[in-house]
Amino acid sequence: MGIIEQRRDARFDVEVAAEVYTRDAVMPANTRNLSSTGVCLDVAEGLEEGGTVGISLFFTSDGIEDPDAEPLNLKAKVIWCTEREDVGFSAGARFDEITKEHTALLERFLSVLGE
Repeated sequence: MGIIEQRRDARFDVEVAAEVYTRDAVMPANTRNLSSTGVCLDVAEGLEEGGTVGISLFFTSDGIEDPDAEPLNLKAKVIWCTEREDVGFSAGARFDEITKEHTALLERFLSVLGE
């Protein structure tokens, strides 16, 4: 019997520049997919499963990052992390303590992707 993956919110395959903040480091990252409740990231180093990290997402418009736009800063719990075949790691994280404003920003960005 296979595992059926159930998600509350639709995930969108989208690459967005990000930074991940751990207790010991700040590392550049890219998203693999994104929803209003979580994210899959590609990172250079593994993240501790069950640990909390800070994530800054740098949204773009037509592939161009707006230098005046503030990044979206969120806390997230790392649900899983696995080594990639080529290089680095992929990690899935669920957003914690997300505000209504942050949810609205994410949903607005994701709604453009769904068009």
